[in-house]
Amino acid sequence: MPYCPKCLSEYVEGTNVCEDCHVPLQRGSPPSSVASAAELELPLDAKLVRIRTFSGPTALLDADVARNILQAQGIPSLVPGATSAELLPILDVPLLVPAEEAERAAEILRAYLDSSGALPGE
Repeated sequence: MPYCPKCLSEYVEGTNVCEDCHVPLQRGSPPSSVASAAELELPLDAKLVRIRTFSGPTALLDADVARNILQAQGIPSLVPGATSAELLPILDVPLLVPAEEAERAAEILRAYLDSSGALPGE
């Protein structure tokens, strides 16, 4: 069964290109684990942009869920000030991603958090 080497989505036989990433599919099964944390680390000089801000008593939890969704899709992200938000839950909690991934990250979160829960292409 072919799979996308970027997002690890599996496709039916006869499909040649990932619908989301637009890259050629590879034959076989995807690796058993999603990209390691080291592969998703943000470079120190990365230009980060805010794609969402979470508020309220569950802001940190909501931001962490969104961050995990993005990481599962291969997009590194950052929730700055997480310890401050734990102490002061009234703070807004931003979710930051590299500028070049902002559009795709926002689309993934819109599809997952603002709709029925299905990721794009599912």
